[in-house]
Amino acid sequence: MFIKTNPQLRQGSAAFPSFMKEALGVNGGDRLDVHLGLWKRNICVLYHDRIKEEVVEFSPDLLRGLSISEHIDFEWMRKRDGFHLGPVLGIVRGTSLENIRPGVLKIMRRWVVDYTALKGLVIVFPRNEVHAGAEVVTGYGFAGGDGFHAGTYPFPSAVFSRPSAGGERTYRLLDVLTSGRVFNRKGAGKWGFYCALRQDPATEKLVPHTEKYSTDARLVELLDHYSIVYWKRKYGAKGYGMIQMKKEENRYVVTRVLRGEQKKDIFSNTEQFKAYMSGIPDRNRGLIQQGVPYASEGKQVDFRAYVQKDPDSTWKVRGFVGRVARTGSVITNLRYTEKVMNGSDALQQIYKLGRKERKRLEKRVEAACLLAAERLDKAVGHFGDIALDFIINGDKEIYFLEVNANYGHTSLVRIGDAALKHSIYRSPLAYAKSLAGFSNENQPLL
Repeated sequence: MFIKTNPQLRQGSAAFPSFMKEALGVNGGDRLDVHLGLWKRNICVLYHDRIKEEVVEFSPDLLRGLSISEHIDFEWMRKRDGFHLGPVLGIVRGTSLENIRPGVLKIMRRWVVDYTALKGLVIVFPRNEVHAGAEVVTGYGFAGGDGFHAGTYPFPSAVFSRPSAGGERTYRLLDVLTSGRVFNRKGAGKWGFYCALRQDPATEKLVPHTEKYSTDARLVELLDHYSIVYWKRKYGAKGYGMIQMKKEENRYVVTRVLRGEQKKDIFSNTEQFKAYMSGIPDRNRGLIQQGVPYASEGKQVDFRAYVQKDPDSTWKVRGFVGRVARTGSVITNLRYTEKVMNGSDALQQIYKLGRKERKRLEKRVEAACLLAAERLDKAVGHFGDIALDFIINGDKEIYFLEVNANYGHTSLVRIGDAALKHSIYRSPLAYAKSLAGFSNENQPLL
């Protein structure tokens, strides 16, 4: 349904095709609340035979100040609280409008790849445009055609967040505004993810032992027990600053990931090792994690699974990829990755599995990912689009390392699976559309 303005209509009124009278359930001259995202107006209803069946006309005063093109195709619903046009969906990105540059909007295009199925309006807006009681927002709107356009739009009724550091107060406000219809509002962090899974009997064995760094003496105890441990930052960092520590007989091998290099040091005794660690100023703010690495031909291997919600709110594993690090690297972040493979191919080639054994392991991976996603939703917050990094060791045991709620898509490009990439791009806003109450199933036929 298209929205048009008609200057001949009296103020505060909207005219509908006559055949919609039964669906709306109100007589001409009666009043009705009209919703467009969180924007709401109480209007006087008019009916006209001359109006085309796919059009509703508004008096100009109702839409004054809003950037609503007459070419936007909205779906509609009649609910107890009024007449709803939509969907109006949001992507919150960055702290201010200055952060949303043309390059950012180019990236945002991937989420509207299936706009013909979405319809309505998609708005990219920053955190500082979120205000208590907001009905409108300034940002960049997409409604098909030639891309995003700056303007003032109805505030979206469901929001997909690309989380960034800080802004917790804003995200809480956004949660209130949308009545909980904002997802991926924050990342879990490595510690939050570990605690969420460790505290549930169904998932406690899916994470390696992790604890907050306390003392150098405790670090030595953990090395004596596990032989390999990692020091990691609690949030993000893309591997920067991570330290792998290995206990080999009477020596310690330490590899520290710095910007542009991985620096290896060897210490012949415990005192030398502890003295080295004492020189790392922020070590007390990090985590120590049990090492569960798996190597193929001397190269580290891990996996990333893409787990998203369908419109019916059930979690689905869209697919997963295997990542093989360069020789000598202790991490598999993309800048240190030699090869990215389709997950199924990686299981077959790296673990030398036959078809039946590979299928069984794939099912175990899928089941573990779904358990982890469901647990994250219950323990941390509302998610709808995550990437789970995990390792499969030599005994085919699955260990999750971390969750990413703001992950990149380079691996998808590198494996060349267009169908998987398309599915992952389209899913977040398809889920947001269902949160807003719209779906292909409930769209009335005009």
